Amino acid sequence: SRTGTKSLTEALNMLGINVVHYPNDETTLQELIAGNYEFSLLNSWDGITDITVAPYYAQLDKIYPDSKFILTVREKESWLKSIEAHWSKKPIFDDAPEEKSKMQLRRLLRSAVYGTYQFNADRLSYVYDLHYKNVLEYFRDRPDSLLVINICQGEGWDKLFPFFDFPVGCNEPFPYNKRKI
Repeated sequence: SRTGTKSLTEALNMLGINVVHYPNDETTLQELIAGNYEFSLLNSWDGITDITVAPYYAQLDKIYPDSKFILTVREKESWLKSIEAHWSKKPIFDDAPEEKSKMQLRRLLRSAVYGTYQFNADRLSYVYDLHYKNVLEYFRDRPDSLLVINICQGEGWDKLFPFFDFPVGCNEPFPYNKRKI
């Protein structure tokens, strides 16, 4: 989250890899609550980006062998500022009935990924480092299964094409979105 995942989603879709960004539907929520990490929406999509799948990469790897995984990274201080700004606009509670599932999923994911509902720089810094370390360790013997990419620093097609064994070159510019913070 806040590491260029929307840009990545758009880029992958441009390459014909049909991925969905941050699914927050009722089915996905119920599957996660039940500990079902098969993500039935993968019957219609090639992949999922963003926080919805971040804590479940090991389970997904076992369920979908030979899959490719992309770890988006960003300079940590910039990421912390972006998360703080983002979370200030994304409450975890909303009394509107139509928002109930979205709020429940948001709380579930913040708890699963960050161990907190509210912004806490020390906690989030720790979790950022731990997640990065754990993902690299998990894939250490399978470097062809993991791409680490820093979209916020301008990486894009130059990393994606070789990772997917596509011929290098694209006439379209990489879709960098939301370059604010």
